[in-house]
Amino acid sequence: MAENKITLSRSLSTKDLVVYGIIFMIPVAPIAFYGSFLSPAHGMVALAYLIGMIAMLFTGFSYASMASEFPYSGSVYTYVQKGTNPVLGFLSGWGITLDYILIPVITYLISASFGQSLLPAVPFWVWILGIAIFNTVINLLGIKVVSKFSWLLFGLQGVVLIAFIVGTIVALANGTVSFNVSSFYNASHFDLSGVVQATGIVIVSYLGFDAISTLSEEANDPTKSIGKAIVLSIILIGSLFVIVTFFAGFVAPNYSELNPDTAFLTILGKVGGSWLVHLAEFTLVLSFGLAGGQEGQTAVSRILYSMGRDGILPKRLSYLHPRYNTPWVAIILVGIVSVALSLSLSLTTVSNLISFGALFGFLSLNIAVIWHFYIKRPDKNIESFVKYLVSPFIGFSVSLWIFLSLALEAKLTGLFWLIIGLVILVYKTSIFKKPVPQFDFSE
Repeated sequence: MAENKITLSRSLSTKDLVVYGIIFMIPVAPIAFYGSFLSPAHGMVALAYLIGMIAMLFTGFSYASMASEFPYSGSVYTYVQKGTNPVLGFLSGWGITLDYILIPVITYLISASFGQSLLPAVPFWVWILGIAIFNTVINLLGIKVVSKFSWLLFGLQGVVLIAFIVGTIVALANGTVSFNVSSFYNASHFDLSGVVQATGIVIVSYLGFDAISTLSEEANDPTKSIGKAIVLSIILIGSLFVIVTFFAGFVAPNYSELNPDTAFLTILGKVGGSWLVHLAEFTLVLSFGLAGGQEGQTAVSRILYSMGRDGILPKRLSYLHPRYNTPWVAIILVGIVSVALSLSLSLTTVSNLISFGALFGFLSLNIAVIWHFYIKRPDKNIESFVKYLVSPFIGFSVSLWIFLSLALEAKLTGLFWLIIGLVILVYKTSIFKKPVPQFDFSE
């Protein structure tokens, strides 16, 4: 019983939360994914990132509204549960849990692939196992350790991106590359449907902002800092993505000449030489495997912790370590599952599955904001109309558009996952004869 009285440790400032969110979305992500975005965007990757940032901001505003109203751990699970009803809340949280389980998997796979290119003699499974063990240990030691590690990796990624931007500016000054706007608009290749398709792909880069909300009970002032950090992280990472891909257009305006698999590394080689390419590869290994994977494990362990605390999942998931104040059972479970999935699934398979849960959660969250803040409240005015109806409706519409464009495999897998969640609900409520278990935050 004593273990259940232990609480999560409040130690995170707004800056810590912003860096956590930015690292979760991985600042150097364009280096890894730039080539895959070029063809559908017809080279206008910066435009796709800009549209994606604006679109995601509306859902970010919805998160901010809920975070100020319900400053508790659990993200979508808690917000939709308290804003609408426990059934939809659990299904939304269960859905987004699928994504959070897969986020460490996809980051491990990407990290291991770059790691093998640097050290081919090290087996793939060794990379996976080593990264997973390191991340699990760091997570067990506490959120402050995770935060300090995030700052360290944030600095390393910053060195790579600053070196690229400075190198490009020097090349512009020397006349070896020329200024152009091909990453924003290319008249000879512009196709609105292509840009829309590319936006649907690049928007996945923004999906990690909601992880900030899983840390509500570890933030110093969650009613103010969580929402602020979410919005700031979207704006900052989005601006960075736009700037980096805009500069990439200076170096390689003829995107069709680039190899999609090594597109950005080729660009780095042109402005910085082999040392920058090798530094970028090393940074990608750490950024995906340690930063992205570590924070993905942090986020999903907090959602499982909340569900365990409510009693909808086994109570052991809510057990906190008496010394480090971390949900150690959930953290270890996620570590084991991540290794198993990383060694059994391909990168292509995981990539096709990873967006279902987050988008389902976004849809539910925006509905919850409209219901809780606008429909249920009689004091309606212009401000509430824009903030609690128009804005979340736009967020809902954008999420629905992307959701409908997901691959059939992702939809079927996501539907199967939701059915499992529904079976859990039916069992826990004796076919809905008993109320859905909830934690009483007033205690």
